[in-house]
Amino acid sequence: MSVDINQDLKDLSNKVVVYQAYNEFKTTYDDLKKKSGSSYEENDKYLKKLLSNFDRTNRKSKDNSCKPFLFSLLEQLKKLRGSGKSTDQFTKRLFIDTLKELKGDLVDLLTELFITELNCDINTEYQFNTAYYIPVESIDLFNILQTSPEDKIGKLFYETKSTPYSLYVSNPTVYPYSMNRELYRRTQNLNQTFSSVEGNNYIGTSTQNLFDISYVDSYVDPVTTQTIQGSFFKVELKPRQSFGSPDQYIIDYLTSIDVLEFKSFFTYLSNFATGAISYGQNDGKLKISSIQKSLAINKRISCLCADSTKEIDVAGTSKISEVDNVDESFFELTDVELRIIEQNTSDIKLGVVEFEDCENIKVPMNLDALLASLDSLQFNEDTDDVNEYQNAMDVINPTVDETFGPSINQAYLEQFINAIVASLLSPKILLPFMTMFYATKQQVVPQIKSFEDFIKVFRTLYINLFTKILSKFTKKVFDQLKKQIIRLVTLLNLDITREKKQKIQDMVLNIVALLANPINTILDFRECKASLDDLMKLLNAGVVKNIKNEIATSGLIPLPLLLSSRLLDGYSPTRSFLNTIENLQSIGVPTGPMPDGSPNKFVASIKAMIDGNSKEISQNGKVAIGVGPLTTLPTGLTIPKDAYGKFI
Repeated sequence: MSVDINQDLKDLSNKVVVYQAYNEFKTTYDDLKKKSGSSYEENDKYLKKLLSNFDRTNRKSKDNSCKPFLFSLLEQLKKLRGSGKSTDQFTKRLFIDTLKELKGDLVDLLTELFITELNCDINTEYQFNTAYYIPVESIDLFNILQTSPEDKIGKLFYETKSTPYSLYVSNPTVYPYSMNRELYRRTQNLNQTFSSVEGNNYIGTSTQNLFDISYVDSYVDPVTTQTIQGSFFKVELKPRQSFGSPDQYIIDYLTSIDVLEFKSFFTYLSNFATGAISYGQNDGKLKISSIQKSLAINKRISCLCADSTKEIDVAGTSKISEVDNVDESFFELTDVELRIIEQNTSDIKLGVVEFEDCENIKVPMNLDALLASLDSLQFNEDTDDVNEYQNAMDVINPTVDETFGPSINQAYLEQFINAIVASLLSPKILLPFMTMFYATKQQVVPQIKSFEDFIKVFRTLYINLFTKILSKFTKKVFDQLKKQIIRLVTLLNLDITREKKQKIQDMVLNIVALLANPINTILDFRECKASLDDLMKLLNAGVVKNIKNEIATSGLIPLPLLLSSRLLDGYSPTRSFLNTIENLQSIGVPTGPMPDGSPNKFVASIKAMIDGNSKEISQNGKVAIGVGPLTTLPTGLTIPKDAYGKFI
């Protein structure tokens, strides 16, 4: 294995492509043998595309970012499964299934990361009956609280339904509270507390008090006695029956809400993939640009591959230190990246989607069709409904014409992790973290005004959250890739095994055929010695002995290694053909189907030659071996002998 991860990926890609090429080629090769001279247009269904080397094309690089390891693996998986809509649907389904599995682990994951960031131990306490003023912008990273949950676009970022507090209190674990909607209501009613409306403080799933909350536009700083103007959530922490530790507070709160709303997730996914939601909301250039910068940083984070001692850039061009040591330079975008972000921002403001793989063509967004698709989407973690899955997989498709389906499918997968993370950084989830951050820190709280600011300020928390989620998907794709490779290698091994059996059979039959002729000349089989003599003559026919007086005491290969050669598998025409394909590809010789879809007869002719050569070796090939002196006698050295056998 190579030290360079990218080289390992190239080696993996080459083997995957070659093996898959053989698997597809074998079908057409057998068909050619059966239908020699006929039209090969029907074989188009077998040969879509044989090979496309991994990262060998010298595309003009737009920036210095690398290819995330997840998508390197996904590329190999697609090669094995073949191109087409069925493969796109398979990969989308794989991602969605992983998302459903992930949801059950999110409360534990978020709690762990929040507590680690807060640097709290089991003895840490927070003060009851204390009010903290949380800037709204520090928890509303995407400004969703500035839009009503009744707005045709704004509602997509909120909970699908508003849960009455009385219903929630009746069974907090069954009826998660719609806290994002509640936070919006607080912003619309200055100085009105939650308890004054609902008649009680907000309680967690333990039915113990957590806090009371209201929205204020100013407060008096207790240290400086100065009046601070702005937009704040006033969170008043309330006494609890049990020990008031940050981890208990966070768990009690997070289990009271739905931490991941699927409709909101698909809304973020649609926006990151096309920019249509930002266009529909008429977002300003500053907000759109900030989101695009964050997505660029996310790509860098997704390129961090960790081992036990270091973080390695998948591009193989540089090494990134462990997460805790990521410095400011990690977040500095290049001029090229900034120009790309500027172009993306401009496209979104114009209401177009630009497809790089379609010669940068710009296609108008169909915002109404996308909103209708998102609005009608029904999906939950318990669903097995085929239609719900299909709608979830195709939810973005109405944004542009179906001609650009493959590009949209790629964007769907590329933005999937980004959409999960954005969904998890909603106001209702950041509220307990920021509250405990204020309650447990004795330092000046940093100012956060955007998603981009949050990433930089809480870089350790963010990178850990992103990479832990990313690893879940990487494992799923890796497991599927292993299954496909095992299946493919099994098919190759069957061919190799059949070839080996056929070769041994050819050897035996040819030797038997060779022995059949002289047997007829023996009049009496009771003449054993004569029979054996004849057989020996036949076996030694045409052999010229060349015994030298001086026998070399050692060969080029050490004797122990020569003796170990019996463990080798033997010559395989299949392996020989695979190696030939790989060599042809390395020098740029086309090995795919012809332009009209017919099989590549050049490659087929090579296969025919290899098979013909293998057959001749099996039937008539032999090996001649000179055996040196084996034993030293009192009279001197034994006479060297020659030996013969078959090449396997």
